[in-house]
Amino acid sequence: MKFKKGNRWRGSKGELRYKTWRKMVFERNKGRVGLSKYYVCVKCNKKRKTTRVLHAHHIYSWNKFKSKRYDSKNGVVMCIKCHNGFHRKYKFEALDKPDLLVEYLNGNQLVKNFIKEN
Repeated sequence: MKFKKGNRWRGSKGELRYKTWRKMVFERNKGRVGLSKYYVCVKCNKKRKTTRVLHAHHIYSWNKFKSKRYDSKNGVVMCIKCHNGFHRKYKFEALDKPDLLVEYLNGNQLVKNFIKEN
């Protein structure tokens, strides 16, 4: 993943923290859902061996919840199609309401439990 000038990361420290967070989200997904062989979209269950067509999505928004930005539990793996579909459906409303992700994922237990804890 290339980080271009003008992105939200302001230097290598933020970039490194984000890359570490993303890697932890994918590894959590692989260990729990993918049976340590695949990365799996939590919406459509699309299985892939690489992260090329998958995105790490924040449960609690990057902008609104700064204290939870790099919490490895604050992320789910979604394929590009499902990730774009979520943002198309809920737009900016999803930034303030993480419960909308639970609704979109048809009551996903992992996401629901993380929201309850926080």
